[in-house]
Amino acid sequence: MMNASTILYAVIGDPIQHSLSPAMQNWFIEQFRLNAVYAAFHVRSEDLRACIDGMRAMGIGGINVTVPHKEAVVAWADELADDVRLLGAANTLKNSDGHISAHVTDPHGFEESLGGHADRFKGASVLLYGAGGAARSVAYALAKLGVRQLLIAEVAVQKAFELAELAKSFGIKNAAALQKPLAPMKTILANAHIVINATPVGMHPWHEKTVVDYPDVITVDHFFYDLVYNPGKTRFLREAEERGATVQNGLDMLIFQGLHSLRLWTEQELRLSTGQFNDLRSFMKKLLGIDE
Repeated sequence: MMNASTILYAVIGDPIQHSLSPAMQNWFIEQFRLNAVYAAFHVRSEDLRACIDGMRAMGIGGINVTVPHKEAVVAWADELADDVRLLGAANTLKNSDGHISAHVTDPHGFEESLGGHADRFKGASVLLYGAGGAARSVAYALAKLGVRQLLIAEVAVQKAFELAELAKSFGIKNAAALQKPLAPMKTILANAHIVINATPVGMHPWHEKTVVDYPDVITVDHFFYDLVYNPGKTRFLREAEERGATVQNGLDMLIFQGLHSLRLWTEQELRLSTGQFNDLRSFMKKLLGIDE
């Protein structure tokens, strides 16, 4: 039951009506028996500073930040976490007695979502499709996981070059942009240990498309990870799974990045049991309309 001590958390964005964060975070709050509630607010770019001032004034405990504010919000925080400084964007704000700190939880979400597969990444060659904000977060996580090589395929080649340089600053010395169609993509795909899709390809209206041009070279030794989680099995994952590769979608990353926000806000080491995690997966799939 809400009372005068109930802490308010929220997500802000423009648009915001389709956000899954309120459902997921309130599920966490109930499971962990926290005296808190989580809401969604439609905040336009011109109102962003007023929103942050309001966060201080009203004592809102924490805010998740979604498009289009992830980069702009950095300017209004009092303190930036190291990963925010490197990535230039934040998706989480924490209010500590009026002191606003900015954080990014996507790299944590990606890394924690891997579970037992994390060992695959040490010394691995990774082919990453995409060079946007999600890809930057993944590249940061890949550096922490100790990958040996990162090859970036992106239609906007300049963005790929920029991400390659950024990845080098993260500690991935062997990071490079691929210039399609000049790059020998078939050979590169065959030699990669891990293939990651960090583009919207696979989502509606591109649900029957894939970023992979040569699925015939996929083997049981590959690990395919798609940040897309709706549909649950994109063509990118289906074609890999049909050839024996290990595959994973982005639903667990969504869950863990959200959970990490709550850990930051509460300063508690919140952990889900296997049963709780499976229940949350089922709950999220039902919300998303995912059958499998």
